[in-house]
Amino acid sequence: MKSKKVLAKASALAIAIAINFTACSGIGGTDSCDEVYHPKYKLAKCQKSVGKFKKGKTTHYIHSNGFEFDLTVVKDTTYIEHWDDFCVEAEEEDRSVLLTSSYPIMSVDVKFHGGTDKEMDKSMLGQKHQMKISHGGTAYLIELDSAGSPTSSGIDGDVTMLDTITFNGVTYDSVFVIMDSKHYNALNYKDDSFADGKLAHLYFSKKKGILKFETTDNKSFTVKEGDDK
Repeated sequence: MKSKKVLAKASALAIAIAINFTACSGIGGTDSCDEVYHPKYKLAKCQKSVGKFKKGKTTHYIHSNGFEFDLTVVKDTTYIEHWDDFCVEAEEEDRSVLLTSSYPIMSVDVKFHGGTDKEMDKSMLGQKHQMKISHGGTAYLIELDSAGSPTSSGIDGDVTMLDTITFNGVTYDSVFVIMDSKHYNALNYKDDSFADGKLAHLYFSKKKGILKFETTDNKSFTVKEGDDK
């Protein structure tokens, strides 16, 4: 059995397990299914355009340590992943984007996980469209709506919308700020993780992409426009 180790996927699998008790024969379920579900999760249009993660695009950043560098999209791959759980065999369309710099050598991974449309979301096997952005030991996970904006889910404080914010002399509008995944799960804050005092955030624009990436070791890098290609 293969299951995805992604925070948002846990809720879908939990729902699938709940369905098993009614879909599988016998009281409380058995090791065989009366019906195997075959959900298909597709990338939304917004997952193909949000952040402008186009291969070859370069964005200039300033690191909190004082140096400047470029991040370039070197990979943009869409693929189908098959995963299964008891009584469920799913087909999921995913997108993987990799941004790297030549010096210093560093990388940022962006993953998009396919979901279902509004009608299919009414079923118990519905799944939201997800985006995960990670660098080093810091990761950010968010669910997107059809327009590429964050959905109102999870817990208060994990996502904040800003009308405007200014970085290095440039003002950006409609920016969403995401709390790092280390400090919360799908339902609750992880109270023990707040003791380290290293709460981090990602500032993201669906038009411009990554504006500022904070890491849980108190470092960050911030966009500097004018040198973008």
